[in-house]
Amino acid sequence: MVGQEKDGIITVTITGSALHFHRDTNFWFETTFTLADGKDPHQLHATLRKCPAGQESSVGQVVVALYKVENGMLTLVPLGGNGSDEETPRSFAAAEEKGLNRYELRKVQPQKAIAEGSPAQ
Repeated sequence: MVGQEKDGIITVTITGSALHFHRDTNFWFETTFTLADGKDPHQLHATLRKCPAGQESSVGQVVVALYKVENGMLTLVPLGGNGSDEETPRSFAAAEEKGLNRYELRKVQPQKAIAEGSPAQ
């Protein structure tokens, strides 16, 4: 999370239309997502499917996020509220002015693939 790097690593794994967000054992979510057509900026709608114990009331909720892909980086900005058009920031700069969190994600090879591709020791 931009500006919060000292708080630890957040991982986001995307496989097909599934997105798994993991900060720690008390804050993680498994979702399925769709990309909203005709939105500017682009929007991702993630439906929460699984979460940590004690947060089961979140299952079924939809989280709306702005997204962009530039220079090999996926940027996500989860929106407060329900992401309705009147609440949606019209740019990433406007989202930052509202104090919304921004996640900048870079693709990394899965650990298994790295180990398999490593030369024999």
